[in-house]
Amino acid sequence: MEKFYTTPRSETNRKAKNRYFSTLCLLVCGLVVLTLITLLTSIFITGGSWLSWEFLFAGHLEDNPEESGIWQAIIGSIAMCVLCALCALPIGIGTAIFLEEFQPRNKILRALHWLVQLNINNLAGVPSIVYGILGVTAFVYMFSYFPSITPNDPPYCEVGAEYRYQLKTLGGDFVNFPCPDKNDKEFRITEPLEAVNSQGSPFVLNVVDTRSQAPKNDPVLLKQTVVKGKRPSAYAVKSFFYFHLPFGKTVLSSGLTLGLVILPIVIIASQEALRAVPASLREAALGMGATKWEAVREVVLPAATPGFMTGAILAMSRAVGEAAPVLAVMGGVLVTTNGLTNLMAKTPVLPVTIYKWAGDENVGFEHLAAAAIIVLLVLLLVMNSIAILIRSRYEKMLG
Repeated sequence: MEKFYTTPRSETNRKAKNRYFSTLCLLVCGLVVLTLITLLTSIFITGGSWLSWEFLFAGHLEDNPEESGIWQAIIGSIAMCVLCALCALPIGIGTAIFLEEFQPRNKILRALHWLVQLNINNLAGVPSIVYGILGVTAFVYMFSYFPSITPNDPPYCEVGAEYRYQLKTLGGDFVNFPCPDKNDKEFRITEPLEAVNSQGSPFVLNVVDTRSQAPKNDPVLLKQTVVKGKRPSAYAVKSFFYFHLPFGKTVLSSGLTLGLVILPIVIIASQEALRAVPASLREAALGMGATKWEAVREVVLPAATPGFMTGAILAMSRAVGEAAPVLAVMGGVLVTTNGLTNLMAKTPVLPVTIYKWAGDENVGFEHLAAAAIIVLLVLLLVMNSIAILIRSRYEKMLG
């Protein structure tokens, strides 16, 4: 039988190679850490002095970086992450449970199972801009199954909107009254009708044939008078549950697109958490008479929950910093008039705000971009800390 042994010289060479390789790895790690420290130092030097409470609670002002802020962007990022989590986490964890715990025995179904697993592994490496293009097709336009939303026309299908007419009286006051048909654009006022003034008080709108007939000596009546033939403009009063099809370029479309981005990460991380559960636990549950689903529900899932939460942390950490899918789906929004009032509205988010500010010609916005990066890092650390704390307490409860 052949004997394998090493000579003192080969042993010395092996140890030398180990030292060289260890030194190389240490240098590479040191270079990465040094680069990170340099970037963070540069960011804090550039934007640290611009951090203030006014910056946190103000909105974007064009050509005025001194008074601009990121409050709307913070709210938008949090709302989008909540939508993303509600969409991706249940589907991702459920898919992982199905793929790992309920593997089929049929040959055809096993081939299909293998194909699905292969696609999930491949999707985890797809660039996020590709998901942005998919989000535009699937959520913004819904594969063109519904008429496109135009600025001058109401959506084809909507819920939670009340349409009203608005016009300006001869006294300069804006009044409104119900709009019976949201598609009626040729409405003209020909007779008195019931209306509501800007203070919310109802009255009967006075109609005169010409401006010369207006009651100039009565300023109160003048604010309730219009010329015959005046065309009011229709507008929508949208509730917090306002919804329309297709989704359009809204926060809902962006949240669902980010859900697609992190879905493969959630599935793969959840599968690893399920694989880490010892097989003896499953066998013990089945041996005591539990069904397959009962064993999964009562034994496997509680043991794998800390791993699920780790996957959720990794996924949400990526979602909160994604800019490309949001730019593709919702555009580069920096500020909105009314803020985030419903899911069909647009909203600025931190990554897009940083991207737009960093490319602005005004030097002040470059400092704001650095300050916004610090806020994004703090928000990310807070989210991760909360998730880690919850996971730690859950692990203590289990063990």
